[in-house]
Amino acid sequence: MNIKNEIWILADNRIGTFSQAIGLAQEMKIRYKIISLDYTLFAKLPNFLLKNTLLAYTKKTVQQINNFGYFPSYLISSGRRSSILATHIKKISKNNTKIIQIMNPNLNFNLFDHVIIPQHDSIDSRKYTNVLTSIGSLTRINQQIIDKEKIKFKFLFEKIKKNKIAVMIGGHSKSNKYDQDSIKEFSKIISDIALKNNSILLIISSRRTSKKTLKIIKSNLNCNYKIFDWNSVKNNNPYLAIIGYTNSFIITGDSVSMISECCSTGKNVFIFDKRKISTKKHQKFHEFLFRNNYAIKLKNGNIKLKDFKLKKLQESKRIASLIINKNY
Repeated sequence: MNIKNEIWILADNRIGTFSQAIGLAQEMKIRYKIISLDYTLFAKLPNFLLKNTLLAYTKKTVQQINNFGYFPSYLISSGRRSSILATHIKKISKNNTKIIQIMNPNLNFNLFDHVIIPQHDSIDSRKYTNVLTSIGSLTRINQQIIDKEKIKFKFLFEKIKKNKIAVMIGGHSKSNKYDQDSIKEFSKIISDIALKNNSILLIISSRRTSKKTLKIIKSNLNCNYKIFDWNSVKNNNPYLAIIGYTNSFIITGDSVSMISECCSTGKNVFIFDKRKISTKKHQKFHEFLFRNNYAIKLKNGNIKLKDFKLKKLQESKRIASLIINKNY
């Protein structure tokens, strides 16, 4: 069967994992095709039980692979759920398709040609010849995308004359909780920064941000602000436009993808880090960013905003180069 110089992206319906795959493919500079995956109820089972079966995928999903009539030179799978199908494609391509797995597949790493694991997951890459560690998440944003979004949403932001500060909020997950005291402290700090710098806060929530969290934040602000609630703007989200229109970002420590994306701009990135909001893994990630001048720890509201000359985090580009040049 023919092999084309093409990348197939197995598109999980989880935005974070899908964005990482797109970002890597774009930096590899090879034409890519997005293959949407539909799952059965078996997808809820752990991979060590499913092993090499295709029970997690619908017949339609598996059939579309067979209908292409060729295999790609590379395939990118991201997250646990797409990884079994990736290994299946590698096998039926007679190992001619190179598999790039982003995040822990919960399968034997040796089944993949390249496995990309966040540094803060503490996987000892020295044990594997095919493991690459990334600082945070891979990203897909670039200046071209940001400029396009700025034009799209300029009606929201161009009339705002005050300095704009982006505030990005995560939320509860299995491993972290937003306690009321931390949210109040966070609200006071960002409010003080806005007042001290004669600025307006552009507050962006995520799908994990609870209504209670937003309510506490609103009730503890005494500055100018606008809130973009994910539940209201999810189909028309100005997130990337806000990245373009602001020079400073304040981000809660649990939001690894948002931290990674904002650090890729080289602009001011302040991370609010609390024990219950941030896990030990998150904190390990933050400390690396602080030590290496990618971000600044947010301690209080006595910050006079300026250009802090932070470094740009360019992980998608770096990882793509290592894979293409086989230099790791």
